[in-house]
Amino acid sequence: MTDSDDQNRLVTVHLASSEFEAQSVAAILRDREIMVAVFGAAIQAFGLDVVGNRMLGGIPVQVRAQDLERAKSALRANKFLADSVDWDSVDVGEEDAQVTALGRPSPIDTLGRQMVRAGRIAAIAIVVLSLIAWVVRCA
Repeated sequence: MTDSDDQNRLVTVHLASSEFEAQSVAAILRDREIMVAVFGAAIQAFGLDVVGNRMLGGIPVQVRAQDLERAKSALRANKFLADSVDWDSVDVGEEDAQVTALGRPSPIDTLGRQMVRAGRIAAIAIVVLSLIAWVVRCA
């Protein structure tokens, strides 16, 4: 392997705990014009999204070896900036009605939850009644 190949090989700069985190880190690096590869989709394509994440320790976010120090520096700088923002004082404007509606359960979800609850109660009732019938037969 030549020195050029060695500098172009991919190295892991961050192991993310979720696809969202991995893509967020990648966006920070791309903003600094650092080429980045995220392998969350590849892990999911092989059906290893849960097992693969545990085996790998997370979703790998990788950069070229020659960009590793720049990438680490960019992530440190971003962490400093993110920590320095008082998010409680940030005015995000009016709350969007569509976003608020996403937080409310739909009637179908509510009905589904009630059906599951009724099913559990019915299962418990069947077990209790079966035990009572068994005790009565044995007595």
